[in-house]
Amino acid sequence: MSRSGVRTWVVAAAMLGTLLVARHAAALSLITFRAPHAVRAPVARLDSALQKDLDVQARATDLEPLDELVAFALRATSRVLRFGLSHRTRLTFDGVEREGNCVEYAELFASIVNRERGSADVRAWVVRSDAEILGETAKSPALKDHDWVLVVAHTPDGTRRLYVDPTLYDMGLGWDISGVVLGDVRSP
Repeated sequence: MSRSGVRTWVVAAAMLGTLLVARHAAALSLITFRAPHAVRAPVARLDSALQKDLDVQARATDLEPLDELVAFALRATSRVLRFGLSHRTRLTFDGVEREGNCVEYAELFASIVNRERGSADVRAWVVRSDAEILGETAKSPALKDHDWVLVVAHTPDGTRRLYVDPTLYDMGLGWDISGVVLGDVRSP
């Protein structure tokens, strides 16, 4: 492994270690996602077998409450991906578990939310932000920015915005990143 590859893994391990030591919102405030935030519609492609599997699972689950839809999409994403940075990013998914980075986690999760939302007025957007850990921008291109998901639900009680990080969820750190310093993130 090259020297820069080793440094990338050391930085990633340090970030993960820091988050594991302090898992709650106070810990997540050690990470800052800085503007500009690039918000985009997900473009992941799910093969027909994965689509069918998701549809079967969705029919067996009550996805009406927004939190249940999010939990469903997080579990499905975690079944398909495991975190890793030693591959080329691919936005096609076939249901066979493979390595994924934050881009792939965000794309797959947002696509599942948008696909399985039923008649609910819910939309998920992939967000890319500049990332800082303990106030420092990582030098590695693999760690200097981060993709996460903004879920916007329009309900009779008003608009609800959830800040979801499926990568951190799969690492066992929870999914709600509203405690992270985000600045102003606007949905399209």
